[in-house]
Amino acid sequence: MVMKFLLLAGVFLLLMWVVVNFSWGQTRQVTLTAEVVVHNRSDVDIKGYTHRLSVPLSDHMQQRLLSVRYDYPEALKRKSHRLGNGEYVEMVWDIPAGKTSTRRVEFDLEITRYDFHKDTPVHDSPPPDEYLQPRKYIESDAEPIRKLATHIRSTFDTDEDRLRAAFLTPQQLLEYDVQSTKGALYAVNEGEGDCTEYAALFVALARAMGYPARITSEFLMTSKTEFSQPNHHAAEVYIDGRWIPVDPNLALDSRFGYGFGIGGKDKIVLNRDFTWVWSNLWPRELRGKRDQVDVNIRWRVK
Repeated sequence: MVMKFLLLAGVFLLLMWVVVNFSWGQTRQVTLTAEVVVHNRSDVDIKGYTHRLSVPLSDHMQQRLLSVRYDYPEALKRKSHRLGNGEYVEMVWDIPAGKTSTRRVEFDLEITRYDFHKDTPVHDSPPPDEYLQPRKYIESDAEPIRKLATHIRSTFDTDEDRLRAAFLTPQQLLEYDVQSTKGALYAVNEGEGDCTEYAALFVALARAMGYPARITSEFLMTSKTEFSQPNHHAAEVYIDGRWIPVDPNLALDSRFGYGFGIGGKDKIVLNRDFTWVWSNLWPRELRGKRDQVDVNIRWRVK
């Protein structure tokens, strides 16, 4: 009887170990801290400096925003970017003449591995038409991109097959080269680009074929944990009533674990469609002395 009890207890502990370790392997909890440092070198007291920061997405397949922490006396307001491109927080405070003032906002997140074929579908609201339109860096109406899109659409029969072909196209056409943002048309014409061009070309091809798609701006945590701004771009496409994450660039190396509708735990998705990362408003009394005030933003993940 004792041996049977010990055996059952051992089996129970083993099962618990498997469950816990599987859970740890599937999710990751991190805190993204944004530090805003304002150096007021002028002789004017700044009354009501307004700073706005994008908030990590709370409706992306890979992540869940658990909390936003801000431990200062003034209120923190949470507002929405246009078109569902995310949210931002707004803080307003005073900065005396000749002083440096700092504010920190902490975002607690749970990041989860995902696979859209295995995950339970969560149907999103139909996207606005703007995600079908050409725009700067996403030149879906340019002739070279329309020709590629027409070829893909006529070659494949299903939505997923067409979008997978669009996903593979940047990998086949482009030579990876780190550079300033050039966009989809440049990528096709020059045959090169970095993560931004890979994502922009996929989005442009998807839009040209009639599928809503958008860019995502992200913090990629594989080699660093401190950032001055998002250091990676990927994409999302709307298919079967939901938005699917797509990363044509990281898919070049299977060790990253990212691709068409699949992903790991090494990114924080901040916002969408080249939406601003931060912005600010200056009070009138600072006119003529704006060059005497510096604003620096530092992001850190732990």
